[in-house]
This record gives sequence, C-alpha cells and structure tokens, in this order.
Amino acid sequence: MLHATIELARRIERAEIDFCALAGAQGTYGRVASLDVGGGRALFSRAGSPLNKVLGLGLQGPVSDSELDRLEAFYASRHSLAQVELCPLAHADVARRLCERGFVLQGFENELGTEVVPMGGGNGWQQDTGVRVTLAAAEAADTWARVTAEGFAAAEQDPGAPPESYTIDQLIAMMRQFLDPSIRHYLAWVDGKPAGGVATWTYDRILGIFGASTLPQFRRRGVHTAVTRFVLEAARGEADVAIATTAPGSTSQRTHERLGFQVLYTRAILLKA
Repeated sequence: MLHATIELARRIERAEIDFCALAGAQGTYGRVASLDVGGGRALFSRAGSPLNKVLGLGLQGPVSDSELDRLEAFYASRHSLAQVELCPLAHADVARRLCERGFVLQGFENELGTEVVPMGGGNGWQQDTGVRVTLAAAEAADTWARVTAEGFAAAEQDPGAPPESYTIDQLIAMMRQFLDPSIRHYLAWVDGKPAGGVATWTYDRILGIFGASTLPQFRRRGVHTAVTRFVLEAARGEADVAIATTAPGSTSQRTHERLGFQVLYTRAILLKA
C-alpha cells in the first residue's frame, strides 16, 4: 500500500505539471509560459486552455505574500483566470490565504496511485477476453486522437465533475496536443475495430495514465480495465508508482480502484478571475 507522504506528493505534483508543460507545447497550443513559484509551478498556454493551472503550491513550505503576488500577476498579465489545484499536504495556511485573496472553490479531483510491480515480482496481468490492446504506432496517431475524442464526446457525466461542452473538433484538437513522441499511446480493439484508447508518460519513475476513453458501443466490455492492466504491465521496470487523476466518485475512479489503485489525496480546485 502506498502512503501519501509529502515526498510522494512532491514527486507527483512536479511530474504532472511538467507533463502539462510538455503537452502545452504541442499541436495548437503553442509555446507555454511557466513560472516557478511558492514551491510549485504555474503554466499558461493560451486563453481557455485546461493546461492553465498551478500545481505543487506550498509543498516546499510556507508561501510568502510576494510569491502569491507574482502568481496572480502571472495570470493577470495574460488576461487569464488563475487556477490553483491545491494538494491537501500543502503548507497549512495556503488555502485560507488564497480564499482571502478572492480565490473561490470550484471543485475537487482525486489523485489515485498504485505501486508498479517490479520485473520478476509477479506473473503480470492477462488481457480481458475479447479485448486486444496494442501500442499505437506513429501512423496510428490520428486514429488514437479521433477514438479517444469520440469517447469523451459521448462520456457519461460523473458526479462531482463540472459540466463541459466541447465539439468533436475541439476534443480532437485537445487530444492531438498529447502526440509528443515521448508520450505512449495505446489502442484497444474489439472484433478488429478500435474501441478505445489511453496514453501514458513517465517522469521520475512515475507512470502517469491519462486520456482513457471508450467508444459508446463498446462500453461495459472491459475496455478500460484491459488498457489499464496493459499499461501497468508495460511499465514494469520503468516506474515504481502509477497515478491517475479522476473526478470523485466517477466510473473511472471505481475502475482504477478495482485494479488496486487507492485515493492518495484530493485536490481542491481554486479559481480567481
């Protein structure tokens, strides 16, 4: 069992924000502006981007008023709202002081994790019957982006998740930002047809799992379970911890928990216009 120590939280938060910076430099998002502040990192790519966020704030100790001023100025100068995704292990007064500055609680998200079994540490997982998972080759990138986007376009609304409304073209553009060569893309196949997909990245021996999506006609057939098991097996020897971010109480959370993931901590999402 993993324990949500401050050291693990620092690794996870840094890995995730560095991944966001990588993704923000791809596709239609262009160059990413970055600011190291208060023990964390702030990013801005373009107006309205879901990658505009701050992670890791307060995990290295107290955060000064001048650092919070710099954080707010970073986003104000770009005419953007400031979004802080605050780990509960941050210094105790950070949440209160953000609220005093006008930040408003928008919602929560769960950070889940599990240990990755080392090479030789077990017999591995078997793919679910009827679902075949493959590492997508470079020429299959467009297929991966389209399949995952179509899955998200028809996603069921999970409790605790803010409502979102994107066109299929917008979703495909979002998924194409994750086509950096250092990101691995996987496709799930049912009866010879692409049924879903997922992607992973590795940083500091942390495996990040994201973009898991299943087309509506293939749901409840074990696609999400199969792709998650497959990428965990593929990460043996490369990572010691796997993580995934989910909406609280979501179908995705329940699927990960059945595979041995546990909620490590719950971030508070704080916004200021």
